[in-house]
Amino acid sequence: MKDRNLRDRLITVLVGVPLVLASVFFVPMYNYILFSLLVVFMATLGSLEMSRLLFGRHVLAACLAPIVPMVQYLQGLFGFNQGITELAFVLILLFCFATEIKLGETDSFKGSLDRISRSCIIIVYPGFFLSFFLRMLAMEGMNSRIIMTYLILAFGNDVFAYVWGRLFGKNNKGILKASPNKSVAGFVGSLFTTIGLSFACFALFRDYMPQTNAVMKILLGVAVSISQNVGDLLESVLKRSAGVKDSGRVIPGRGGALDCLDSEIFSAPMFFIILNLIMEAA
Repeated sequence: MKDRNLRDRLITVLVGVPLVLASVFFVPMYNYILFSLLVVFMATLGSLEMSRLLFGRHVLAACLAPIVPMVQYLQGLFGFNQGITELAFVLILLFCFATEIKLGETDSFKGSLDRISRSCIIIVYPGFFLSFFLRMLAMEGMNSRIIMTYLILAFGNDVFAYVWGRLFGKNNKGILKASPNKSVAGFVGSLFTTIGLSFACFALFRDYMPQTNAVMKILLGVAVSISQNVGDLLESVLKRSAGVKDSGRVIPGRGGALDCLDSEIFSAPMFFIILNLIMEAA
């Protein structure tokens, strides 16, 4: 069973990653429509999965959360003011808060704090954070190489965390109960590898990337690597709290949308923010 899961996981990566890269590199029209539709689709699945993890059922917040990346796509496509995405995010939060005013009457508001907190996680985690994939597309000077740089750093971090862990992590596992199979070697190895990939991408795509110094390249690699690992570990915490192994079953060898994008949900905002700083300084 373990070998079968590994096989399914490898097939998914070897097929899925090239398809994602192809959608970015070969289909840039209509604001990278294939890539954008994929992000919105995964945000929808992720919101529904998070709703089941937190509530055991689908709730209103799970239906509203994907609106944020949808609005973000339209903002980039038609050139609306960026504030429209923030407005959509705030209005969805406000609506969920307002519904609790009436919903809370059912239990004399004893569960209101818990319900509001869980709804916020659904809206922010798979909804707002995933919208940063599409916020990258709306950046001035954006091109397919910048998106590819993020994907290389993100997927590279995951791959090399596994590689270094398998090679040198046998005797340094179990440092975190949230994910006992994670090793110090995997964390450290992926960190330095992602920094190296950051330098490589800026060199390889130098005609398409903003010019910056070594400190910012290191910062970008560190931020992506650490946020990837935090996202991975947090997903493990949520699943352990909910008593499930996977968030879903839609992706062979990976589980659900959240299992597939747990790391990227956190690293996409970090990459966007730091790249924005680099572009402003260039």
